[in-house]
Amino acid sequence: MSQRNLRIPLALSAFAIAACVSTRGVGPTYERPASPLPAAFGETEPVEGERVAPDDARRTDWWAAFGDDELERIVRAVREHNHELRAGLAKLRQARALVRSARADGLPDLAFEPSFRRERTSDELEFLPGVTNGRTANTSTLPFTLGWEIDLFGRIQHTTEAAAADAEAARADFDALLLLLETEAASDYLTLRALDLEQDVVARSVTTQRDAVDLVQRRFELGAVSELDVARAGAQLATIEAELVALRAARARMQYALAVLVGEPATGFRVEPAPLVGLPPSIPAGVPSELLLARPDLRRAERRLAAENARIGIATAAFYPSLSLTGNFGWQATDEANLFESDARIWAVNPRLYVPLFQGGRNDANLERAQARYEEVVEQYQNAVLVALSEVESSLSTQRFLVAQRDVQQRAVAAALRARDVSVTQYEVGTLNYLSVLDAERTALDAQRAEARLRGDAFRNAVQLLRVLGGAW
Repeated sequence: MSQRNLRIPLALSAFAIAACVSTRGVGPTYERPASPLPAAFGETEPVEGERVAPDDARRTDWWAAFGDDELERIVRAVREHNHELRAGLAKLRQARALVRSARADGLPDLAFEPSFRRERTSDELEFLPGVTNGRTANTSTLPFTLGWEIDLFGRIQHTTEAAAADAEAARADFDALLLLLETEAASDYLTLRALDLEQDVVARSVTTQRDAVDLVQRRFELGAVSELDVARAGAQLATIEAELVALRAARARMQYALAVLVGEPATGFRVEPAPLVGLPPSIPAGVPSELLLARPDLRRAERRLAAENARIGIATAAFYPSLSLTGNFGWQATDEANLFESDARIWAVNPRLYVPLFQGGRNDANLERAQARYEEVVEQYQNAVLVALSEVESSLSTQRFLVAQRDVQQRAVAAALRARDVSVTQYEVGTLNYLSVLDAERTALDAQRAEARLRGDAFRNAVQLLRVLGGAW
């Protein structure tokens, strides 16, 4: 074939390629399904007495709402050094590499495959015309090979779309992991602070109880009380001291768990004690529709939908013909000196059309599976939206009830402290037995510890609310 005649099929192939690239191919067009989102959250009553977050703009540096420099340091350490997060980033890079790999399937594949062969013909081939028996010859070949699948019906394009949607879902997975690790570290940090506050309460109670033991001992030495009161006071002191040791052990465990999150060895990692003070921030919830973009898990579920929709297109394209173009060109000679002469040129063009005629129902089954998979993921997405709404409403409700509980508990603490002081005074003048004093002291201690735990719950719930809102406020 002359070069002029060769240009004709190549031009026709290029025209067909251009025409096919301009179409999207077969398969459904993706649209995000509608979700049953209300216009506003039900738990939207203002929380009186709570500290409002610093500004009204929605922010992604959610930890700024707490105004705690140490908390910010912890969260940034998680971002920079957490090994689980680094593994998640490597997984994200894998998904993005798959997109490039899928996109490459739609591009020509050009390779250079040089070869050299030395051979000797048999002495027994004399009866074949034109064959020199016993001849030894070299053959050098320098071919370029070209392969190209023409994406007639969008199989490659849908494959690329599915890989891209999977990569976007992987990015949402990474964002969800990042938010989870950040908020888990923040929750552990605030638990440390709440334990510090509770330790302060118990430590003050130990000091008070030691004073009580001294008082009872003096009264015993004066003969005003029996040795039983001394024993009861000592038992109360030992019990409270044991509770203080237990709190210190719990704090150590929480500190070591936090060390893993920030990517540091537990040995040597330390967060200096500082009691939890002030009030947690009151986080504006915004509107439910913002959750679809703010929450990484909902973005992931939606991108999975897009990927499964593209896979329906892949399964649909299997019913249609596929066209591929292969060819090679280069040089071949038995004498290396003549390798690049015009007479040494070689070429071949091999268009290949594949038309599926009978597949035994395989393509029908694959399409049905892809459609059923899409329907499955739709239901998972709708359920994820409902779960997200439930989590936000639950956190908002918990925030409101914790405030009410805190107010009641503060009154309980004031009453218990007053009762303790009155019981001690009456015991000193001899109008009350020591069992009543012990009961009043235990009640006061329990009330103060409950208040400390409530404060920790309120701060942790603020972190939980920020997490279920997608880390934005």
